[in-house]
Amino acid sequence: MLLLSAGEPAIAGDFSSGLSAYNRGDYIAAFRDWYPLAERGDAPSQAGLGFLFHKGLGVAQDDVEAASWFEKAAGKGQAEAQLLLGTLYFFGEGVQQNYVMAFAWCEIAQSNGQSDALECRDAALEHMTSDEVTQSFRLVTEWLSRHPSSPTCRKAVRPQGELDEATGPC
Repeated sequence: MLLLSAGEPAIAGDFSSGLSAYNRGDYIAAFRDWYPLAERGDAPSQAGLGFLFHKGLGVAQDDVEAASWFEKAAGKGQAEAQLLLGTLYFFGEGVQQNYVMAFAWCEIAQSNGQSDALECRDAALEHMTSDEVTQSFRLVTEWLSRHPSSPTCRKAVRPQGELDEATGPC
């Protein structure tokens, strides 16, 4: 649930204006800017919304909603969303705990340049059987073959809670 009154229209900005709002602590304005963009398929905005829901910033904390937005962005190659989705699977927050999926999403995030994903991937690996490892690698291989040139990140959500405009691969 949003902390907006029903009479206030959501006026769409762009990702940068939402990022500026986020960085000054105006999470409701960030939500207003990102939501219409996310609905239209903008991966950085989808990841941003996922982060707002995960942390309960300007919206009610809701890991089910966060996972939904992270999954949309992760499917488009947004590495931070891939890492955060993997983390949700690892801890069973908003999704059923699943080390196979945690490993797979964190491995995909790592392959997209998200070096923080190694810790998540390796932690999941410690809980997996050899059959589950094989299953995870199959999922990773299938995903990467369907997304041979995962898009690079222009804007990123950092798992530590800071947002910035990243350059380089997701």
